[in-house]
Amino acid sequence: MEQRSYICLNCQHPLRLEFAQRRPESADSEKKSETVIMEALTGHSRNLMKLISDAQFPSDAPVCTDCSDALVKEMEAQVTTLDDEVKTNQIYINFMKDNHPTTAIPELKAKLQNVIEEERELEQQLKRLLADEEQIDIELQTKRRAAETSSETSGNLWKQYRDNLRQVYSDQDELNSLESERQYAEVQHRKLIDTNVLDLCFHIWVDGIMGEINGFRLGYLPEAPVEFTEINAALGQIVLLLEILLERIGVQHHELVPVAMGSHSFIKLRRNGNDIETYSLYGQGTPLSGGSSGTDAGIRKFLQLLEFLLKELKDRNKNFKPPYQIHADSLIENGVKYNAVMTLNTSARWTRAMAMMLTNMKAACAQCDSLRAPI
Repeated sequence: MEQRSYICLNCQHPLRLEFAQRRPESADSEKKSETVIMEALTGHSRNLMKLISDAQFPSDAPVCTDCSDALVKEMEAQVTTLDDEVKTNQIYINFMKDNHPTTAIPELKAKLQNVIEEERELEQQLKRLLADEEQIDIELQTKRRAAETSSETSGNLWKQYRDNLRQVYSDQDELNSLESERQYAEVQHRKLIDTNVLDLCFHIWVDGIMGEINGFRLGYLPEAPVEFTEINAALGQIVLLLEILLERIGVQHHELVPVAMGSHSFIKLRRNGNDIETYSLYGQGTPLSGGSSGTDAGIRKFLQLLEFLLKELKDRNKNFKPPYQIHADSLIENGVKYNAVMTLNTSARWTRAMAMMLTNMKAACAQCDSLRAPI
């Protein structure tokens, strides 16, 4: 029979067994031994201590001498540990017997039952608390969502308030700007109201004995000769001014109508809607050179219209008094008459009469301006 070789199950070193220590060899026993060893080597279900304990012959669990000594020492240590545990358990058992006799077991059981019931009640209370907590969580979530919605709504309202406030400030700035413009326009309007437009458009100035209107001199002096072209222009200006003043106060002479045509102005005589005659207020040649210049009749009619205008102004304002009285074709200053026609007149007296006539025209302008209705 072929001799088999053995190895230590722990250190895997080869072993030599004496023949007396071998199990009688048979096919079944050999097969079983190999199966057990293979299970031990592969670590399927048995440990080394179990194999050694279950072995009937050394060949069933071959272990070398060194490993056997180590295993014995380990087993002795385990036995010592178990002995210590047994002693400790015995001490505890004795302590329990001395301090807790068996007569208290029913009482302990009753306490245990009370504790179990109390535990049940606490479990029920815990369930109720958990249910309440769940309900509170639901309410809290609902309130949180409502708070978020409210916060969002509040944010939108604040944004709208901010936009509205910005619009208010913008409108206020625009209103202040418009108010400033209105006040400025009111000041300018008041200035325009207080301004005598006629005085601006028809600037009358008397320097010494010679007067002028809008820069055109109305008079003639040997030391300051004036041509008829300039005199005609000045007469045209006063005819235009007279026409405007009559229109301003809304009156019209029953026969005489001033017609302003620049340097060729005249006074028109109308009766029953028909033009009867015209009286020119322009001449040619040299003023006051002797003889009629063709303007005397026109000047007479002009003085007649001017006297009519001054009378209408006095009727509207009893305190109004013209600077110089008009009598026929003359103007009176301190009881002295100054003839306004050129025929049989001196240059100085005629020039003075023209200046007095211009002064009356300037006074009429100021009176018409004061009669305006307040705005």
